[in-house]
Amino acid sequence: MAKRIPLKKKELSAINKYIDLLKKEGIDVSKAILFGSYAKGTAKPESDIDIAIISSQFGKNNLKEMMLLRRIALKIDSHIEPLPFSPEDINDRYSALAQEILKYGIAIS
Repeated sequence: MAKRIPLKKKELSAINKYIDLLKKEGIDVSKAILFGSYAKGTAKPESDIDIAIISSQFGKNNLKEMMLLRRIALKIDSHIEPLPFSPEDINDRYSALAQEILKYGIAIS
């Protein structure tokens, strides 16, 4: 995983507020990983803030979990694009997305 966080204070603050709100909403966030253009340092002003949310509560109903995460994200910043992963799903060596997140992502929490 990459080490530095190429984020402006505003984006980093929004991510931290989002993770805090997830926890207040009862979601046990074991890890949050920034990925996509922000993690690669190629983000533009209109870029989404892609975040993988890893929780043992996820992995049962992906669509429902995505909708829940998105609903909460909209309370903080409409650019936040969260994706739910169970610990097993994020470590799936056959998932190209999971492998990209683990290889190039930046751990936020």
